[in-house]
Amino acid sequence: MSDDVYVLIHPDGRAEWGENIAVGEKALGPHGIGRAFLTDGSRLRIAMSDCALVLPEEYAPNPYAAAVLARVAGMPVEAAPPTRGPVILFGWDPRNEWDSTRPLTATERATVTEALSAAGCTTA
Repeated sequence: MSDDVYVLIHPDGRAEWGENIAVGEKALGPHGIGRAFLTDGSRLRIAMSDCALVLPEEYAPNPYAAAVLARVAGMPVEAAPPTRGPVILFGWDPRNEWDSTRPLTATERATVTEALSAAGCTTA
């Protein structure tokens, strides 16, 4: 089983799995990081630049991330909120005082992998 805690989805469709979220967060840009739950009660969270939606000249649209997040959340892709710049989807553990992450379960990883494929992402 993998110890990956996140997948980073770039606006060009490249996706990278990783074990240390601090490494992935460096790709989000210099304007701070915003985090949100994927859905109410979810153990998955999303991270992207705090300013990605208000600085469109600096953060490209990310339809790949929007499609992946919608599929994993179980909603139609057309209902996905806008995403810009690199986006991280990660396993969340509120008891982890260090960085609040946890390894993705095998089921979560399979669901995310299927969503990446359906969205046309390429993985490293």
